[in-house]
Amino acid sequence: MDNFELAPENAHPKAKELLTEEFYWSPIEESAPFGSDDGSDAFYGFLEWRNKNINKSPIKYLNQLIGEWGFPPFDWNTLDTIKISEYINGNNTIDNSAIQDHIPAMKEHFKEMADREGKEFDEALFNQSFNAATGDMGGTYLLGIDNAIIAVGFGQFVLEGLIDKELKKLTKIALQRELTQILIDRWGDYKETRVKLLNKMISDIEKIETE
Repeated sequence: MDNFELAPENAHPKAKELLTEEFYWSPIEESAPFGSDDGSDAFYGFLEWRNKNINKSPIKYLNQLIGEWGFPPFDWNTLDTIKISEYINGNNTIDNSAIQDHIPAMKEHFKEMADREGKEFDEALFNQSFNAATGDMGGTYLLGIDNAIIAVGFGQFVLEGLIDKELKKLTKIALQRELTQILIDRWGDYKETRVKLLNKMISDIEKIETE
């Protein structure tokens, strides 16, 4: 498991059969379960955690992970656009040292993505993007939370061929939440692609058996 690579040939047979769209296995597609920085970190952290906690609920891991990220609390079950708006536009604060702690890992992640694509890592562009994101932290927090939930939901399926019942519900809600107008409009020209991929994941997760 130390050298596990996200690919159909390494997935549970049920996941390989259902997740046939190429985007599911992409390390760079932002709307894919494992393509974002948060999603990738959440999956590989879950992989390590699961080896020692096979009989525990994956929700425990998510609580632990998002707690370590230091994000302001948010009700993972809500689709209430008023509450979503209050969260992303509110005065959410985070210890700057927590942000700084994430920078090296994020930078290394983007370097690896550039290497896989045969491209040169643009540190100036990375810094510019990061600074822009930290100026809109409420939306960044919520996207990170949803990315983590989606990654662990599909991640359990990839590893085990099923999904925890509560995790399945939360994963579907996270996908639906990202489709709400207030969140999807933030994606600009990319919105159409994101809507298509999120809807595909909602359709597929309904087909996954629960434990």
